[in-house]
Amino acid sequence: MRRPGPSIRPSRNSAPISRSMCARRSSRRSSRRSRRRAAWPCEGGASMETVKVIINGKEVEAPRGKLLLEVCFDAGFPIPNFCYYKDLPPQAACRMCLVRIEKMGRLQTACTVRVSEGMVVTTESEEIRQARKAMVDFILANHPLDCPVCDKGGECELQWMAMNYGDLLARFDEQKDATDEYPLSPFIWLDPQRCILCYRCIRVCDEWVGNHALGVRGRGAHSVIVGNRPDGTLECEHCGNCVEVCPVGALTSADFRFRARPWDIRDTVTTCTYCSDGCQLRLSVRDGRVVRAWAKDLTRMDAEFANKVLFSFRTAPETRHNWINEEFLCVKGRYGNAFVNSPDRLTVPLVRRNGRLEPTTWEEALRQVAQRMLEIKRTYGPESIACIGSPRLTNEDLYVLAKFGREVVETPVVTHAMDVDWRPFFRRLTVPLLTQPMLREEMRTILLIGGNPPEYNPLTAYSLRAAVHRRGAQLFIVGARPLSRMRVATRFFHIRPGSEAAVLLALLDEGEVERAAEATLLTREEVEALRRIVWESDRLAVLIGREVTGAALEAAAVLGGILAAEGGRQVRVLPLLRFNNSLGALDMGLTADLPAPEQVGPQIKALYLMGCDLVRFYGDVWREALARAELVVAHELFLTRTAEMAHVVLPAMSFAELDGTFTNNAGQVQRIRRALSAAGDWRPDWMIIDQIAAKMGGDLGCRRSAAHIFREIAETIPGYQGITYARLNEEGAIQTERPLVPLTAIDRGKLLERLRAQVAAIDRAAERLREPTPLGEGLFEPGTLTEHVPLLRKAFGWGERERVEASR
Repeated sequence: MRRPGPSIRPSRNSAPISRSMCARRSSRRSSRRSRRRAAWPCEGGASMETVKVIINGKEVEAPRGKLLLEVCFDAGFPIPNFCYYKDLPPQAACRMCLVRIEKMGRLQTACTVRVSEGMVVTTESEEIRQARKAMVDFILANHPLDCPVCDKGGECELQWMAMNYGDLLARFDEQKDATDEYPLSPFIWLDPQRCILCYRCIRVCDEWVGNHALGVRGRGAHSVIVGNRPDGTLECEHCGNCVEVCPVGALTSADFRFRARPWDIRDTVTTCTYCSDGCQLRLSVRDGRVVRAWAKDLTRMDAEFANKVLFSFRTAPETRHNWINEEFLCVKGRYGNAFVNSPDRLTVPLVRRNGRLEPTTWEEALRQVAQRMLEIKRTYGPESIACIGSPRLTNEDLYVLAKFGREVVETPVVTHAMDVDWRPFFRRLTVPLLTQPMLREEMRTILLIGGNPPEYNPLTAYSLRAAVHRRGAQLFIVGARPLSRMRVATRFFHIRPGSEAAVLLALLDEGEVERAAEATLLTREEVEALRRIVWESDRLAVLIGREVTGAALEAAAVLGGILAAEGGRQVRVLPLLRFNNSLGALDMGLTADLPAPEQVGPQIKALYLMGCDLVRFYGDVWREALARAELVVAHELFLTRTAEMAHVVLPAMSFAELDGTFTNNAGQVQRIRRALSAAGDWRPDWMIIDQIAAKMGGDLGCRRSAAHIFREIAETIPGYQGITYARLNEEGAIQTERPLVPLTAIDRGKLLERLRAQVAAIDRAAERLREPTPLGEGLFEPGTLTEHVPLLRKAFGWGERERVEASR
């Protein structure tokens, strides 16, 4: 009998992870991994000594200590495997990667052996083939062989291994285990019969996500994967990365089960539309609907399997490699894209008649907008019109909005909705921005000031854990609340809420240590220790969260340059912006000077809103403000709370129906690609604006395509020169060249004065927050897009919560 799906909203009464069997096993595994890392040299570490190895008669040069299996892959001798996975510690559970090494008495597992000078290896022989055949037979002994109904059929690694190494006839005839599949969570289903106990899912949950939510119960043939709740289900952040790495159909996604076969779908590589980290993902489309999002790096698999089975029918060569986020996705990136299929999407333009929004034609809607905006401009002046964009839109859309506002409307109010004004940070930027691969592979000391990466920048949290696990980096966190899923931190400095400015003051001025200690509730010794960590570290990364504001943002930008100037150290900074194109919005010329709600009516007569739900984002004060406006125009996917107040609503395209670019928080430009054809009467935002401009007598010159607009961006926007769609297709992501401010141009005295004023305004009555950040604080909260994803609504109970709030 199938077990009921659990409610996944965490509660205080739920059993703590430390009490579960899987957590104890995870702890023991972690200690074993620590010993292994201490004993083995790290790939890409300080020692780059090379050794010569003979593989199948061919001499190969490789870094000393690199895994033999990886050396064989690089040399063109792929070795079959199940349990090995790049960037995970060796497991040696499947025994499929057996090879013969000269002077060793028996076959060895290539996933655990490190290469050394003079090693002679044979990867293919009759002896090895028979050993691998036996391993496949043992795996299939209790496997249900239900490929025709398994969601993994067609892209299953076990299928490929069975075809290459399996036997036509089963070696065993015993009764097979008939355990039914059941949901581990509303997102993930487990079929224990199909599990081959490779432990990839457990190691990914431990190492990549830091949840330790999966473990093993039982021994030998009776071993089963279980979750961290007493009933064996999951309480975690439901990222689905365990499903991604599963080589068989044991773990499957609830939203993809029985929806499509691999040969029925077409994959398009695009960029996530949620946070500012900028993860790349594949959207799988069947019959005009997105059926899944995934990020598996197929180049890491058995080369022959990937090329013959997967690449041939689905993906273009330039879209095979996932770069920035490797294979990681969060719950929103993986399960939050079904809003593009929602029946709630607007399909035709709406205009307000007799107090109600009614369907109309595009020609009528565009005519009304152009006519009313011209009337308001002539009557009240261009400054009475505000053009406000969304940081979720593409660079192309935002560039055209800025051009429309300044050249056609001629208004100074061209801005966008955001939670923190990051302009002081970028105006004082003194060192380059930090990319995610650099954070994972190069930084040795990492300082996080404010922010909550596991909830609001999940890829950054993944990269922080990877830096600690893979390279032994030291992570220091300064914050008002402990971060529940960043237990890899070397040290946590627990400060008073809102006192981040005092920390930066002490880091810039040694004479302010005492003032900083009093303001932050740290001891003088703790502040001095933090100063030593920062000032004595090379390869330093400084990550800035959204709690850092005002002069403290300037100080954070200047700090990197001062540290880099001392001894020529490598220093990088990374601002943890909120939305997928927050930095792109600033680059495209949109300001952060959002009009105050009180200005709407007396000063601002018309609001041109492109993709921003002001009522939801800033509260009901904007509902009252919109009611006072003479004209509100909204581009939207859905009839949002703001769109309900508009006079004209124009249906726009989603990121899955567009070509364009986003710029992430590291200043990297990435493509979004059209995966779907428009199912409604939708138009790109830039096209809508261009058509309105034409009716107002203007000419923006961008009617051709998004690529045409981006060429203009590359010609006019600093830092974007030389970037083209062709280069982005080839390179995946290109970092813009941001202007750096020389330290000689910065008045440090005035900056310190502004910092001291900000420190003086800190609320001294505030106490430290003892409770750690709750699971799901950001990931599980509904938004304009995610509330239209049925799986998320059901899993997190959003509809029930809204019903209860409405009844009050």
